[in-house]
Amino acid sequence: MMGKKTVSQLQNGHRVFLRRSNRIVTEGPFAGQFRVIGPGHPIRALVGDEVELPCRISPGKNATGMEVGWYRPPFSRVVHLYRNGKDQDEEQAPEYRGRTQLLKETIGEGKVTLRIRNVRFSDEGGFTCFFRDHSYQEEAAMELKVEDPFYWINPGVLVLIAVLPVLLLQITVGLVFLCLQRRLRGNPF
Repeated sequence: MMGKKTVSQLQNGHRVFLRRSNRIVTEGPFAGQFRVIGPGHPIRALVGDEVELPCRISPGKNATGMEVGWYRPPFSRVVHLYRNGKDQDEEQAPEYRGRTQLLKETIGEGKVTLRIRNVRFSDEGGFTCFFRDHSYQEEAAMELKVEDPFYWINPGVLVLIAVLPVLLLQITVGLVFLCLQRRLRGNPF
């Protein structure tokens, strides 16, 4: 959203304000029930690995009966959705089918974690976690940084890793050749 403006719209009979922070704040009977809190810093993952995106409500309360989900802005592609006590796989974006799992061990405390398996470069970017209780909803934005596993290795080290085996092979072949040549001349070591 551009600038510091606050946009107001009517949703389910309640006024909803979408602010620059990407949090939804509702006025009405459910206002102020809870806040949604994400990690507060970018989460890093390597291509091909698993990553966990934590999300919780504050104050902590049982979220078993709530709708919980993650989506990708700006087009709201559903990454994972939990509603009526079960995962709603049919609503998931195709690129996330079979790759996500909602860890619900602490949902009774208002804490959930989304696990994404086989991380891809296309997973990099923003994710939004939300909790919805009846007509009250709060969200938290988070950022996923996806890196190449070889990113942390200095290019000089990569060259050394590639050249060292060849160099060792040449030295070994040279020593074997010298040993054979001395034996043929009758000069053993």
